[in-house]
Amino acid sequence: MKRRERKPPPFNVQYTPVATDGSLDQVLTIKNNTEVSVQPTLRFTPYDVYGRELPHVTTQGVNGSHVGGPVLPAGGTLLDVLRFDGQGSHLVRGVRVELAAVEEVDHPALEQDVKTVMIDLDQKATADPEDFWGIGVVNPNPFGVTMRVSLVELEDRVRDQPRQVSDVVTLTDDVDMASMSNHVIWLPEDVRGQFHEVVHHLRMPSYA
Repeated sequence: MKRRERKPPPFNVQYTPVATDGSLDQVLTIKNNTEVSVQPTLRFTPYDVYGRELPHVTTQGVNGSHVGGPVLPAGGTLLDVLRFDGQGSHLVRGVRVELAAVEEVDHPALEQDVKTVMIDLDQKATADPEDFWGIGVVNPNPFGVTMRVSLVELEDRVRDQPRQVSDVVTLTDDVDMASMSNHVIWLPEDVRGQFHEVVHHLRMPSYA
């Protein structure tokens, strides 16, 4: 008897409290297994190492997945960095994720991921906040995209606990990228050396 293949769920969600590759902690990864692009709105329930809910902790996504702004392309992946605030925020070791709402949108599937990277004065990638003078933005797709870009400041790491987001600054204007293009955004002098990472997400296109 032939076993029937199981279809994957429409969305897969994975939360990584502590990264093992030197990247950001507390990252939520949402995979869209459908052929439709969407704007999801997520609801979070944080819990501690024993699985106990933390009712006084508020959870927000740096990229706005808690308010339904980011676009999750068909067959694509959305990353969001979770920020926990309130009493017990440093006790969070996991989150239960609920899809509160989902809206279908007219956005093409990406052929390749768009990218943002920290760059130094020589326009080379850097991981050192002291050398973080600009943002390199790349769109390798054969169509224009609109991106929202944010700078992330982190607290100092405490033992083996997840490193918490302490501040976020989102660029005033969304970035419209032409097809097969790259761009550099230089940071003002007063914020250089303050931020540890740059993140981005897709928005509904304003590029024509």
